[in-house]
Amino acid sequence: MKKFFVAVCAVLLSVCVVLACGSCGKPDPVVPQEKEILVGYDISGVSVKADGKSDITYGTSVFKAMEYTEGEYSMKYRVCFPEDYGKTDKDYPVLMFFHGAGERGDNNEKQITTYTGFAHMFTSDADSPLLDAIVIAPQCPAGEKWVNVPAWTDCEYSTEAIAESDSLEAALKLLKYYAENERVNENAIYSMGLSMGGYATWDIAVRHGELLAAIAPICGGCDTSKSALLKDMPVYTFHGSADGTVPPTGTRNMVNALREAGNENVKYVEYEGQGHGIWNTAMESDVITWMFSNVKTN
Repeated sequence: MKKFFVAVCAVLLSVCVVLACGSCGKPDPVVPQEKEILVGYDISGVSVKADGKSDITYGTSVFKAMEYTEGEYSMKYRVCFPEDYGKTDKDYPVLMFFHGAGERGDNNEKQITTYTGFAHMFTSDADSPLLDAIVIAPQCPAGEKWVNVPAWTDCEYSTEAIAESDSLEAALKLLKYYAENERVNENAIYSMGLSMGGYATWDIAVRHGELLAAIAPICGGCDTSKSALLKDMPVYTFHGSADGTVPPTGTRNMVNALREAGNENVKYVEYEGQGHGIWNTAMESDVITWMFSNVKTN
């Protein structure tokens, strides 16, 4: 009888343990953790607000005027959300657009109104994947550069010798702010820039290649010594063969180095006899369709 009583108590104790733990013998469920982008970039002091300027509209795309601040540093920018943003639970691609040197300042207009090609990207194709993306267009403050090369003719430079600029760091912190506060597909972040903005796009790719799904630098300069870092980066780049402002040498050498490194997803268009101002033609190409066809898988 005593043995029977002990056996019954053991069974009851086992049942109580199972009921208490619910999944005895099974590991605790693993909660997926979002991967932080731009590790080391502290955005705790970053704030964004409307700057009071009127919207700029291209087709169905509405660009809101905003201002980024961190401490005493401020930068104006425009942002456009897809029409259905907030109505679905999906995450959206992001395009960072970097303007050229002539559009610096704080009017928060020139960076997207100067180029006919920019408007073309939003109005020429009703099925463009760009219309289903978040677009951020920062405006570099007057007197600053996206990349602090001594002269624009320095189409090949060293990212080790030239540190990341304040304005480019601010643009990246702005991107991180949106990634952490909005519905962003972190496997589909793209960068496009022209002239000084072409420098910016190459610079981000070299310093933060893990961030981007594809890049489209237009008539910019780059650090050709770091081509191995971009051997898996989809690149669509453009230059004019007669460009005297930012010579095409850097682009040519980077493209050749990327191909030699085994990068099979490099497209290069060189406009024969054309000078520096080839950006509108480049933006009116198939660059957007190509860019958004590339998505990171990790």
